[in-house]
Amino acid sequence: DSTNAALTETTLKGSRVEASGLAAGFRDLHQMVVEDFAIIAMCALFFIFVILVWLLGGLIAPLYLIVTIAISYLSALGLSVLVWQGLLGIDIYWAVPPVSFVALVAVGSDYNLLFMSRIRANSTLGIRSGIVKAFTTTGGVITIAGVIFAATMLAMLASPVYTIAQIGFTIGAGLLIDTFVVRTLTVPAVAALLGDRTWW
Repeated sequence: DSTNAALTETTLKGSRVEASGLAAGFRDLHQMVVEDFAIIAMCALFFIFVILVWLLGGLIAPLYLIVTIAISYLSALGLSVLVWQGLLGIDIYWAVPPVSFVALVAVGSDYNLLFMSRIRANSTLGIRSGIVKAFTTTGGVITIAGVIFAATMLAMLASPVYTIAQIGFTIGAGLLIDTFVVRTLTVPAVAALLGDRTWW
């Protein structure tokens, strides 16, 4: 804007001004990521939903699993903004949301699918019985896997590069939220409340 304003009183008025170099390249990349991220996120969630419908054989369970995955990601991103921007005064790097989304959605979908498939397989005597048996057979393994993955990501906080530290913190926090809140409390609670309607 300042360059265009400076040209208004010269013979170059109306000329197109462009910038090159590393800073301009990062600015263009940032703009493209911001514009495309919403489309990428919607497509990813849609395809995951289709796969969950195919594997679980219903619509209700995949629908609320997708919602819990999205809530887990948004919670982690909000916590990251609170810590980095609110407490430390460091802006969140633009690459953090898309990179964290890919990791959290992929892991959350896998773990939720494993857990829900175990619930369905063990629900011959009712869904509450299936939930208890699924926790017994897979709950410990999924929890340990989530904690190990989260610890690995949180180790990135040792990096002096803020971008790497922010990505590690966001993914690690999201994995802990997904492991101890979403999959342990939210998903089984919703399944128990819905009962057999979960498999509609």
